[in-house]
Amino acid sequence: MNVYNRRIFSALVALLASGCGGSSSSSSTIPSQPGTARVRFADGAPSLETLIGGVPQQLCPGPSTPCYLQMNNQTVTQNFYYGSMTSFVNVTAGALSLVARVEAGYAVGPLQTTALTAGKSYTLVVVGSYPKYQVLAFEEPASSGSASLSLYNAAPSKLQESFGTFRASTHSDFKQRGSARFGTVTTVSLGTRVTDIGGYAGSAGSPVGTVTPSQIDVFDRHNALPYHNIARLSLFLYDTKCPSGSCAGPLFGSLDR
Repeated sequence: MNVYNRRIFSALVALLASGCGGSSSSSSTIPSQPGTARVRFADGAPSLETLIGGVPQQLCPGPSTPCYLQMNNQTVTQNFYYGSMTSFVNVTAGALSLVARVEAGYAVGPLQTTALTAGKSYTLVVVGSYPKYQVLAFEEPASSGSASLSLYNAAPSKLQESFGTFRASTHSDFKQRGSARFGTVTTVSLGTRVTDIGGYAGSAGSPVGTVTPSQIDVFDRHNALPYHNIARLSLFLYDTKCPSGSCAGPLFGSLDR
């Protein structure tokens, strides 16, 4: 395949698995196929750096200058940066090799995943700092059909973190619902249906971040779950990114089935 055709192929793949912001919906209706797993990819590393001229330098610092992410030498998104997340795609089960790269050719990786099991769904999150990066493989919680809240702890600095709910309209009534160890996802049920709901991570008295369904989907004006076919508010906890004195993160969200 020549360079021109390879770029066209990469662009088509990116359209199918375009990256979304940390507060964008990441639900999917792609069915699994025999011998495949369903995966989505997220960047939870505050700074992806590689040696350039013998000095560690940052790649893909934000949405205006993203990396493109390759899986087993195929591009899965051209918009990979801190807080971004792709839609779910089907991949051949087994271990994957990920590389975050820029057009100039500089890259972070390859980073190897654990072996993924056919028929299961995963969220793969790149975490860490130079020169030690890794990919966390979170097996997706089974759908219960009722309202639920999940915390994916992808913050190496947080060996254990609490999370819970609050009243979205008044930003009050913070209640702890559970906790998650680093590298694990914890899911709690919120009942058959809830409204005016938001999720937080950290302590109830001093949360490190908050997310509401309406921040992810503006049409969910009542912050209700389930909303259409979406029943789960997912929280993703990363290490905080603080470039030039202004901080981003550490909490991002998605709405999932």
